[in-house]
Amino acid sequence: MSDQKRTYSRIETFLPARLRLLAPGEDHSLYLGCHGCDLPQPQTQDRTKTTGVPETLLDYLETINAKLDMLLSIANQDHLQTDFPVVASIVEISGAGLIFTADRDFQLDDRVEIVVFLSQVPLRLVGAIGRIHRRDQVDEKPAWVMDFTSIRESDREAVVRFVFQLQRERIRESKEWT
Repeated sequence: MSDQKRTYSRIETFLPARLRLLAPGEDHSLYLGCHGCDLPQPQTQDRTKTTGVPETLLDYLETINAKLDMLLSIANQDHLQTDFPVVASIVEISGAGLIFTADRDFQLDDRVEIVVFLSQVPLRLVGAIGRIHRRDQVDEKPAWVMDFTSIRESDREAVVRFVFQLQRERIRESKEWT
């Protein structure tokens, strides 16, 4: 983001995102979370002891639940396309902000609300409101540097987990090649 002391690790990536430009004075977020995206995974051990339901029925219900979550994800994506009309690509992300490219220009100090797709399956989304404070170049295209000004703590934690996971994967891959 900038050359100042950083609080959060950052990483280069390529993530799809949707955003909208906020009107002057607008402070409310349209994105209120992804229903069904961040549900805890069911505990598979001792399921029959605690529920008294046969294992095969529990497996069937979990399969149905996963399919319903997928349908909810698709419905959420359709809704996001309407509310967040600008398509963006995240090229760098951290818990404090991100850098993105888009097929439109922005002004410095524009305020935007962004929804980032951390993963498609299972669907993991995070949302934030931020301020554009710098224009950069990435692959000869304009890139916009955005600081988060409002982000739910659970979304910030999801971004930080994503960054650490990607860093670990890249370290493992680099060790395999040496």
